[in-house]
Amino acid sequence: MELPKSGSTRAEVINRLRRAMKDDAPWDQGKTFFLVYGVDADHFDLLGEAYALFMATNGLGAGSMFPSLARLESDVIGTTAELLGEPAAVGDITSGGTESILMGIRAAYERARSERPGLGAPEIVLPESAHPAFQKAGQLFGLTSVRTPLDREYRADMKALRAAVNERTVAVVGSAPNYPFGTIDPIEEMAAVARERRIHFHVDACIGAFALPFIRQLGQPVPPYDFTVPGVSTISADIHKYGYGARGTSVIMYRDEEVRRFARFTLDDWSGGPYHTATMAGSRPGAIVASAWAALNYFGEEGYLKLTREMLDVVHTIREGIAQAGFRVMGQPAMYVLAFTADDGRDMMAVGDAMAQRGWLLGRQPTHPPSLHLVLTPVHRGVVQAFLHDLKTVAGEATATTRPPGKASGYANS
Repeated sequence: MELPKSGSTRAEVINRLRRAMKDDAPWDQGKTFFLVYGVDADHFDLLGEAYALFMATNGLGAGSMFPSLARLESDVIGTTAELLGEPAAVGDITSGGTESILMGIRAAYERARSERPGLGAPEIVLPESAHPAFQKAGQLFGLTSVRTPLDREYRADMKALRAAVNERTVAVVGSAPNYPFGTIDPIEEMAAVARERRIHFHVDACIGAFALPFIRQLGQPVPPYDFTVPGVSTISADIHKYGYGARGTSVIMYRDEEVRRFARFTLDDWSGGPYHTATMAGSRPGAIVASAWAALNYFGEEGYLKLTREMLDVVHTIREGIAQAGFRVMGQPAMYVLAFTADDGRDMMAVGDAMAQRGWLLGRQPTHPPSLHLVLTPVHRGVVQAFLHDLKTVAGEATATTRPPGKASGYANS
């Protein structure tokens, strides 16, 4: 479009925006299983109100012009530190999991450059299931990403990972849990390898940071994954996932200030004067800080525990229904993110197509072997039985696949 010669009324603009959304996926009806982490209308109204209240503020001026942002961010970081097992940990709010991961890897690389002058051809060692944002970090910082295979439970294969770590390794990465399968890597073993070699260890808890602590509090087994594990240097934690904050809100957490100092940007040779930022961004929307604070205070411990109980019931019912439909959940997912496949040769992508025809939009994972992916949130509480009914119907209609089997050999057999 070209810029209109004259403006429209507020009502006209909003109506046009509403019409533009008419073909968007019906996430609020529980028909989609990725990208959106919603609770209910009241929750979204709260986030919108908090966001709008702080829309004009800029995190770049949190220490001077907008002291409210400094206080709110401090509260969010303090809460996150407690949940991750180290009240003295420090951190910063970022625009999302990718930026949090970038900051964790920046800290690792700058630390390695400081401690190992002349370091050549630096590498990151990470399991195949680790998020692609780590490879993005590698491309940005000039690091080679060394992917290692998974074991039969879809976790990092420790034999392969140990063999991949060498004198060029600047960071080792684990997930709690990973996105493709929802399984938690053997964080304690991985951290021990990194600690022994004096290498930075980053835990990607973007999915789990605001869910696993409450799952554990309700008595469910959760393996160690946070700052209580010696050797964990940094943790990425998305508030916009199971913290139910506004989209575009994450946290990068550092074990202490000594680790964080390697990540900060200090630029003093600009004509405009010294320029210091804690994250990749310069200007940061204060609205994401306010909406994160709002979410944490709206739910509180009791609210998150209530949602956790409900989500544990949802995922239990979903997993039982998947098995009854003749599919297999891959590995042992730690929470509400999982993948399922068919061991009898049924075409999983065709199953996904058939579910889409019935209005259900599932994630697609075409390799290792082909599987369908679910990210379950509170909006799915009321549609579980309808979903499982359609899945069972579709399962009975599915036929053996004629598609290539995918890169199944990418997984270790140990």
